[in-house]
Amino acid sequence: MVRILPRDVLRGRPTMATTDVDEAHAKIAELFCGHELAPRTRTSSVNMKLRSLHRADVGIEYLDYGADVRIAPEGLQDFHLVQIPLAGHATMQVGQSTVESSPALASVPPIDRPFSMSWDGGSPHLIVYVRRTALERISTQLRGEGDVDLGYGMDLTTAAGRAFLRSVVELHDDMISRPQSAAPVFLQGLLADSMVSRLLMAMEPPASLPRDVDTESRLVRECRELLERHAFEELTVPDIAECLGVSVRTLQTALRAETGATPSDLLRSIRLDRAREILLEASPREQSVTAVAELCGFTHQGRFSALYLKTFGELPSESLRR
Repeated sequence: MVRILPRDVLRGRPTMATTDVDEAHAKIAELFCGHELAPRTRTSSVNMKLRSLHRADVGIEYLDYGADVRIAPEGLQDFHLVQIPLAGHATMQVGQSTVESSPALASVPPIDRPFSMSWDGGSPHLIVYVRRTALERISTQLRGEGDVDLGYGMDLTTAAGRAFLRSVVELHDDMISRPQSAAPVFLQGLLADSMVSRLLMAMEPPASLPRDVDTESRLVRECRELLERHAFEELTVPDIAECLGVSVRTLQTALRAETGATPSDLLRSIRLDRAREILLEASPREQSVTAVAELCGFTHQGRFSALYLKTFGELPSESLRR
């Protein structure tokens, strides 16, 4: 996966910094839309850092609140966002659907439905901005229709997700290397359209894949629930299939079609999420990374740390020390 370091996003651009919640709220409202912003800790302050650069219909932002915050936008309406945590973790809630975003999974807020977000401290974001009219124009060229119904999350580990990230980096590097007035208009449009095209392709689900977890098949929902209940137990794929009353092939086919994952992938993801919850709540004096890994079903410490770093953008020991 393309590795993007927080310090490299819009390097050299002015950084707006503030510890005042009201000032942070006003700046983000001016840049995006009206919203509610509230720290989720006892301290009523943030340590926000913001860099922003727009060119015509697209833009790139670096945003780090520097604190645990809850954000409830009024609605995007005329633009789309792809929000990529460069480290840490964030959650987006849309109705009954939840997206747990990380450096491997971006959140894509809806433009026509209410939603809320919780960003953990230590989760700086790279945000890609695309005007709605531009997305509809590219969608018409690619699909023959401009009506765009995106999902809520983008898997950045897939081939399409990695291609999108590369196109963002290309656009980013061109935007910061020269002012808009010095960039050839043709090249500007080409890079922007390429990025928007990659965004659409990365959000395109396989045939018959529901975009909302509310519409998942009963088998997939029951599989998730089973894995959640027995995440810490020794489970094999045949065990899971037997509990659900289906063949291994039927289970694998359903999960691959609807989630793009295998039963083992889902179990590993659930165990990693549980491990992170425990580490963030534990004290380094009372708990160890090794003990948490074993509790959550990871017997190989090195492999656990590597998976954790890839998923959440930080080592388990860093989460434990928070």
